[in-house]
Amino acid sequence: MEKITADEAAHLLEDGDAILISGSGGGHAVPEALLAAVERRFLAEGKPLGLTSVSVVGVGDRADLGASHLAHEGLLKRAVTSALVDSPGLVRLAAADKIEAYTLPQGVLSQLMRDMAAGRPGLLTKTGLHTFVDPRQQGARQSPRTPPDFVEVVNLVGEEWLFFKPVPVSVAFLRGTTADEDGNVTMEEEAVLGEMLAMAQATRRAGGIVIVQVKRMARRGALPGKEVKIPGILVDFVVVDAEQRQTYATYYDPSYSGELRIPDGHIKSLPFGPRKVIVRRAAMELFPGAV
Repeated sequence: MEKITADEAAHLLEDGDAILISGSGGGHAVPEALLAAVERRFLAEGKPLGLTSVSVVGVGDRADLGASHLAHEGLLKRAVTSALVDSPGLVRLAAADKIEAYTLPQGVLSQLMRDMAAGRPGLLTKTGLHTFVDPRQQGARQSPRTPPDFVEVVNLVGEEWLFFKPVPVSVAFLRGTTADEDGNVTMEEEAVLGEMLAMAQATRRAGGIVIVQVKRMARRGALPGKEVKIPGILVDFVVVDAEQRQTYATYYDPSYSGELRIPDGHIKSLPFGPRKVIVRRAAMELFPGAV
């Protein structure tokens, strides 16, 4: 493992690379410093070109952060995610037919990361049949130029299934809280763990490089083994961002990472409106022990 800066990490990217990006909307476990560095390099040098971004969840603040850093014509060729709405820049490029774009079910992408890590040929599932994901309809495509080859309908044991193909990735941009001198990464302050391990495994299996953004460094042997979420053997480079925020809206809240629970009555009530109606309706589906 080698410790480098975010700008040095951005210069490791080559034209045509496919990047796995961790995290989710709102800045949860998003490697923001790495994405911002890629944008800086492109604006300064016009490189790299033709990237593919892959994220299990939409990554961004619904403004200029997250995957919107990549929303420049020429920089990005293809976006694969479960939601574009978190990155308005990607929406604009897809709507203008400037990039290829797929929106797949989040669970499908999550499981596909594990299948890629295991070296399987792809994911076989019924999820998405007879919806816009089905290639007989839209094939999950979000722009006219997007090729209809990401998902296929196959017949197996007399039934129809959707087969999702793996992405040939070359780089992973991941995030944790602490890394030691051997590259072992813990996530004690992260609000979500997501597919970090599977993404690292999938990238290394494909012969790519794994770059992890963290908040701080620890000496060798200082991290409890059971807290390590990404083993150092999978990590090529570590980038330290001492100003790393837990989310875009929160620098650090221990309740988000499960370190404590907020007492009853200390959480501000959601004002009445469509969101509250949806939450109440969802709560009606809960049963004792469901959460």
